[in-house]
Order: sequence, then C-alpha cells, then structure tokens
Amino acid sequence: MKKHVTFFGLFALLALGSANAQEKANFGTDFQSIRNEMVAWDAVRGEWLAQSMEAMANKRPTPDRNFPEEYTPAEMFSAMPGTTQDKVRSHIQRSSTTSDSASRAQWARLSSFTNRTPDCKPVMGRTYGDPHLKSFDGATYSFQTVGEFTLARSASGNVNVQVRQRNQSDDFSLNTAVAMNVGGDRVCFYAHEKPDGNTTTPLRINGEPVYIDGSNYYLEHGGTITKSGRNDYVVTWPTGEKVKLDASSTGGMGFYNIAMEVYPCTESYDGILGNANGRTSDDFDVRNNMGGIASSNWNMGVFGSTNSRDQQLEKEYLAFLAKDFARQYRITPQESLFDYGFNQSTFAFTDESFPRVHRTLGDMNGDDFRRAQRECERRGFTGSDLSACIYDNGFLRIEPTPKPVLPNRTAGRQLEPVRTPAPNVNPGQKPYRERYPEHRSEEIPGGNTGNSGVPRDDKASGGSGTSRTVTDTEASKGAVKTPESAGTSGSSTNTSTRTTSKESSSSAPVETKPAEGVNPRVFNSGSSSTTNESVKTPEPVKEPEVKRPVPVYNKPVYKEPVKTEPVRTEPVRTQPIKTEPRYTPPPSKPVSTPTPRPASTPVSTPASTPSKPISTPGRRG
Repeated sequence: MKKHVTFFGLFALLALGSANAQEKANFGTDFQSIRNEMVAWDAVRGEWLAQSMEAMANKRPTPDRNFPEEYTPAEMFSAMPGTTQDKVRSHIQRSSTTSDSASRAQWARLSSFTNRTPDCKPVMGRTYGDPHLKSFDGATYSFQTVGEFTLARSASGNVNVQVRQRNQSDDFSLNTAVAMNVGGDRVCFYAHEKPDGNTTTPLRINGEPVYIDGSNYYLEHGGTITKSGRNDYVVTWPTGEKVKLDASSTGGMGFYNIAMEVYPCTESYDGILGNANGRTSDDFDVRNNMGGIASSNWNMGVFGSTNSRDQQLEKEYLAFLAKDFARQYRITPQESLFDYGFNQSTFAFTDESFPRVHRTLGDMNGDDFRRAQRECERRGFTGSDLSACIYDNGFLRIEPTPKPVLPNRTAGRQLEPVRTPAPNVNPGQKPYRERYPEHRSEEIPGGNTGNSGVPRDDKASGGSGTSRTVTDTEASKGAVKTPESAGTSGSSTNTSTRTTSKESSSSAPVETKPAEGVNPRVFNSGSSSTTNESVKTPEPVKEPEVKRPVPVYNKPVYKEPVKTEPVRTEPVRTQPIKTEPRYTPPPSKPVSTPTPRPASTPVSTPASTPSKPISTPGRRG
C-alpha cells in the first residue's frame, strides 16, 4: 500500500511540475510580442524593461541596468511613447482574461502598474510630528500610541509599510522606525534605536546594514532608494509607489516624518492611513471579526478647536483611536517586517495603556500657543495643517513640517540613444549572472541589439525563428544548434536569437560550429523581414584530435587484518621479609662544664670627706 501511495505521490509531483513548466512557457510565448514592441522603441532600455517585467511577473530579481537613468520598471514604462504604452497595455489586458489561471496571476502583477492611464493620479498620506496623520482621502487626526502598526498595505501584498511609535514622554510619541516590503526586498530605517548596535547607518536591507555612498541604491527586485541630505530618503517601488522619510529629532530622540504616495486606481489599500477610496467618512472604521463595521467614524472635525466642549469630544475621540482603532492595525510577530535584538519581538515595543493623558490645544500654555501660531503662519500653514503645526511646535518645539513634494524623475527628461551600454549598478556589486547563477540562461550583447551582458530567460513566440537557452556545456564545446524553423513566407522574424530560416518548414535543423578560437554568442536581431532567406552556414572547421593518455587504474589490494590474541600473565606474589629492629642505646648524658666568670673590675670608692663638727651654741647668762 505504501508503494502505491509513493508512486501516485511522485506521479502527482511530476504532473504538477510539468504543468507549471507549461504555464511558464505559455506566458513567455504570449509575452514575446510585448518584448518586440519595447525593443522597437529602444533596443537597450526596451530589452531591459521586457526582462524586468518578466522577472516581476515570476517574482524574480530584475536584471542590472545598462543605461544611465536610475528608473524603476514602472518609471521606464511611463517614459515610453503613449502609442507604445497603449499597445502593451491592451495586450496585457487581453492576455489576463484569455490565459490560464497561473498566467493570469502573472499578468495581474504587470497590470498593477501598466494599467495606469494619465488620468490615474497618485494620492498622498502622511504621518508626521508627534504624530499627526493625514489619510490618503484627506482625513486628519492625532495618533498618540506606542507600538508597531500597519501604515498602508495593498491587497496584492506588493506594498506593505509598517511604522514603530515610541513614547517621547508620558503624553507624546514619535515615529522612530519604518519597515517596508518593496516588491520583495525588506527595507528598514531606524532613527532612534538600532537593532544590532550599529549606529553608523539607519538603513537595513534584508537585515544587513547598508551604507549609501552616492545618491541612489538599486534594490534586487527593481526598486530604488534615493538619499538626499544627511538622513533623508525616498524609496521607490518597482511598480511606482513611493515613501519619503525626513529625519528630525526632539528632546534627544530621533524620528521620521513619513509621506507615502500610492495609486488607488489599480490597487486597494488598508491601514492607519485609510483605504484610499476617495471618502473620508470610512477611514477610521473599526471592523469586527466577521468583517462588519463594529463602530464607524464619529469624528466631528473638532481637531484643533478652541471650544471647551469640542476639546472634550476630541479627547474622547483620541481615546477611541488609541484603543479600538489602533488595535486592529497592530502587527503580529508573523507579520512584522522589523529587525529585532536578542530576545525581542513586536511585543517589546507595545504599550496599549499609552498615553496616560490625551492633550489638546486647550491644554497648551497661552504664550507657547501664540509663539507657535506666529511661526506656523509665517511658514504658510493653514487649516488642519496649521493646528497640527501649532500642536507640534507648541508642546515639543518640533520644527514645522510642510507637505513634501515627491519628485517625478521622468518629467521633462529626454532619453538619448544608448550607443555603448555600460553597467549601472551599486558600487562594488557583482554582476547579475554571478549573484544569481540559477537564473542565467543566455547573455545578450550590447550595442543596438539590446542589453550588454544581461542574462535572459525567455522564449520566442511565433514567427520564423525561435530562441533557445545556450548552456555552458555547449558554449565550452563551441557549438550552437539552431532549432527547426516553422515559419512561412511573410511572417515576422523578430526573435531573441539569431536563427536560420529555410524555405521548407520540414527541413532538418542545421548544426553549426564557429571557427577555432571564436566563442559562440547569441544576438538579438531586433528587426522584421517580409521573406524568408536561407542563411548559408560556413563549413565547420575540424579540430585536430588530441590524444590524451588513458589513466591507469590500479585495483587496490585488500589485506585481511591479523588478529592477535592477548597474552595473559599471572601476577607474581611476593612475601614481605620481616626484619628484627636493631637496638640502639640512648646517647649518654653530656657532663656540663662550668663556665668561668670573668674577673670583675674593682669599683673605686671615693674618699669620704670628714664631716664638720657641729657646734652647739652656748647659753647666755
């Protein structure tokens, strides 16, 4: 019975693997026409974009850039002419509905950024100061909490940003760390506490400290990190979303002002920055376990009011946000993207009892209020932004934080043809084929034919030629086999490798070998022809046979080990010899000899002086 179960299990695995391989082949075949459109636009940039989109569809690292721009795949797509974008967009939409289930998932990953028309504008959400939040739909509120939360997360999971808030005092907290999933790369920034004790850089990529020497850093899955100033960063997703971090400090604690830009026309979002559906009324809804609304938004727009009744309502609303609303977006250890120190988790940074007291503008000293108001009005703040600025500057002396403008790197930029492709990679980084040898299949030379030394893994579709992978074994032998051509007169021959076309589709494949000392290379034609032309292949040059000595194999001789029996010896018993003790007479008592005393020196006695006679006075008459 076990043998039958094992057999059917292996058969199922083989069938599944075969089905997956077939689905990948179907996607590659359908994608070839998109590749042709991009390469026709720009041989170098278009080829890189095609390879990057294939990698994104299969959740693989993107190839190295070999052009001077620092674009992500989404930015490069937006730099193409509008007619080319429309052709690619319509092909992706058509393929996403007619392909199999696995291919539909791949096409959906591409449509997340290719379906953005010029009418699809990004929206911005912010968390800044101590901290104040402004949702994607424009709702504003104060969020005084301590813990780690989901700031914004897309339904596809491609975009996920988490924030850590630490208490600066008993009443106020700050954004001290940010973690994000950037299309498959885990990127973290730590403004205050570093998880590994390394205080020289705030950036961690996949858990490792990273120093950005220049202005740009390229992530493995197509995203970029742009550094400006000392510790200000802009993170751009391969699909075009952006996060801007402005570093600041107050009271000896570093923190980040965070601005996030997303495209709600192609993705749905959730998090403490709202759902980006264009309505402010449901940004702060609290859902129950069944997905229904447990309590809806009852913010009456009282933030920053000077009326005592409104201030009391504001405190009650702040308590609701800090407890019920915050609880549904607190992350679990399984969801966390942060790095932690020894014996730490997200629970080490959680305090649901914070804050002890909720503060409003009515609790501020009058002098501090007027000073902060003058400073914020001088900076041009109005409305709810003015109230938030007064709150931050009046309580904590935080520098006023205006709404940032995220740069558009493609606006007004002309792309010149790349004459000589050159690698545009991070300093000291190894080439792609060395970092990911398992993804290497063939290399496309530079020039007008496409990428310079960038590995590819694609399959041709239709036409008179097909592409194939050049294995290392064939390259070492110096031979490239061209597969059988199936095209007819008038078909397109824009393929990814140089192929040989025959007049008859039933002709056998031709095996060609280059001349001695010439390495075989695969080229991208990048053009289309109207007729099939037979390509003459040069006669192979026979290489002289080199007779190699046949190694002699000596069969080892095995000897049986000799077993030796141990010799046991009886111990010899010896009788102790008893000897009579010898009598030794005691030593005689020595006779003491008196020691003569030395003669004493005579003591001289002084001569006595005769005493004087005592005269007795006589009596008078």
